[in-house]
Amino acid sequence: MTDEQHPSDSKMQGKHVDKINVDGQILSADEILARARQRIQAKKQPDNSPAARQPQSKRPQPQGQTQRAAEQLAAMQAQNDQARQNIRKKKPQLQSSQAADPFASDIKTVVTPKKAPTPQPDAAKSAQDQAQATLIKGSAWLSAGNIISRILGAVYIVPWMALLGADSNRANGLFGQGYNIYAVFLAIATFGVPAAISKLVAQYHARRDVHQSRQLTRHSLLLGVFLGLVFGATIYVLTPWLAMGDPNFIPVLHSLAPAVAIFPLMSMLRGIFQGYQLMSVSALSQIVEQIARIIYMLVSAVIILKATPGNWSAVVVQSTFAAFIGALFSMLVLGWGWIKYHNIVMQPMPHDAPRVKTPTLKLILDILKESWPFIIIGSAITLFQLVDQYTYFNVMSHFFAMTNAQLQTDFALFSANPNKLIMIIVPFSTSIAATALPMLSGSKATLTHADIQQQLKQVIKLFAIVMLPSALGMFAIASPLYKMFYPIDVSNQEGIYLLQYSTILAIVFSLFMLLAFILQALSEVSIVIKAFVYGLLVKIVLQVPMIRYFEGMGALIASVIGMTVAIAFMLDYLNAAYGVSLGSLGRELWQLFMGALVMAAVAYGIVFVMSNFVFPMDTKLSVTLTTFLSAGIGGIVVAIIYLKMGFGDDLLGPRMDRIPAILQPKR
Repeated sequence: MTDEQHPSDSKMQGKHVDKINVDGQILSADEILARARQRIQAKKQPDNSPAARQPQSKRPQPQGQTQRAAEQLAAMQAQNDQARQNIRKKKPQLQSSQAADPFASDIKTVVTPKKAPTPQPDAAKSAQDQAQATLIKGSAWLSAGNIISRILGAVYIVPWMALLGADSNRANGLFGQGYNIYAVFLAIATFGVPAAISKLVAQYHARRDVHQSRQLTRHSLLLGVFLGLVFGATIYVLTPWLAMGDPNFIPVLHSLAPAVAIFPLMSMLRGIFQGYQLMSVSALSQIVEQIARIIYMLVSAVIILKATPGNWSAVVVQSTFAAFIGALFSMLVLGWGWIKYHNIVMQPMPHDAPRVKTPTLKLILDILKESWPFIIIGSAITLFQLVDQYTYFNVMSHFFAMTNAQLQTDFALFSANPNKLIMIIVPFSTSIAATALPMLSGSKATLTHADIQQQLKQVIKLFAIVMLPSALGMFAIASPLYKMFYPIDVSNQEGIYLLQYSTILAIVFSLFMLLAFILQALSEVSIVIKAFVYGLLVKIVLQVPMIRYFEGMGALIASVIGMTVAIAFMLDYLNAAYGVSLGSLGRELWQLFMGALVMAAVAYGIVFVMSNFVFPMDTKLSVTLTTFLSAGIGGIVVAIIYLKMGFGDDLLGPRMDRIPAILQPKR
């Protein structure tokens, strides 16, 4: 008998065909394993069995002989596997007809160090690709949600104010007053809690702690309901005091109370979905919320003004109540997501899972403990801007003879106007950070130092890929962009100049937010707090002399320097703890910057040609066309450059195979 038999032999169909010489006998794999099974069963027989009544010399010895028998079995199985592999190489068609070893489960395989299987290199790469894909997909969803919401929030004001006509400024002022108080209450009621829940959910999920995860989900929803009811009632009760005697303001605040009551629960749900990396549900709820709010605002305005022309205060009341309508539609989307992904957000409890119940108070305190640092992270930009708001007017009045009207105009030019535009691109970083937060939190619980290092580098690189073209692109098209959003008048040139400098501020603001979220995910809250305090102190110290010599520009310079100090402190820690710094990514960051710079040059060239030769006179139509044309072509240019540089892998991963060969880098 040879080691192989022809597959056409009917007796061998569906059986093992490889054989081996064992103690002078030619045996198949099934025969070898059958003998092994018999020996194992003989060992398991009770003492009164025939095997037990054999002479002591014929019994298998429990230590020495048993170990040797196991080693012999392992050796025979290894030889058998090798023979089988040789046959499969020669006759691949036999692989599909082979049945599984019927007794494989009964054999305890002994693997020696020499025969240890070599690790598959693709496994680590696959895990890395999966984490990268998760980061990119999540960032894309949240970025899209934030950007679409902000665009809709900027666009609706045009038809709304047109409907109100002569009363538009008064109505917008009252609307703004109401929303300022609304924002304060939301900050107190929800700031940081959704992000903290996102982090905790990710940690429990990474540890496969289903019981704790379910507990956290239930208690966070209860916390959302409680906070909503408390702060909704508070704003309603305090309305007479908050209104400061303005009768038009009282119904506006009353109309905002329902939105305050429902918003915390909505935020908790978004935090839970983000913790499980279900960013699409969170982003979709944002978009639907904004669309529903705007539709209600415009439709209610048309109905009211047709029924009672000039009743602008009633329009404002319904426009602020639209926040509650938007929240309701957002809750519908979140409810749909809860049903669709119920097996993920409320995983079935395994029968053997430990069921250690954590006290409710402790769990809530854990949530609040994790949430309070996010208040600082989320309000960092606002606090820097508040320093400008409360120092600029006094400093300028002290050193310069300017009227209050002039100061308000200048303040709008360097602060309010550019902030509205740069805050279109800043959400890119917060979206990346919100996606990286649960991922890094899970990594901290399960992955190695090297894995975390790689993920940190990936997050920073993705930030640069997105933010550098966005900021430099805005710098290049600042002129038509500013004129598209604001009235075309003599103040445009100063406003454009300040917007261009504000793009630098957008980069440092965004990088600060990203690093703060990263450190928070790695449970390094103290580093974030120290960095922010140091940066804010530098801002305060520099504020007066910078405003004295550079006016509004000085306030922006002080903010950039203060934020840079904070960023440097955080990067120093990341470098010391994880070996991650901007220098460690120096070559790639330089390539990304140069690609973005080429894009900016192309966009600026288009603006120059369009403004001087195609549309010599500025109109809303001409600046809008110039903005979209330069931004569109610039976006195509930077996409091609980054693809040819090889950065498409960071954004697309395996999907790079779908890109035309002409756009792919030389491998």
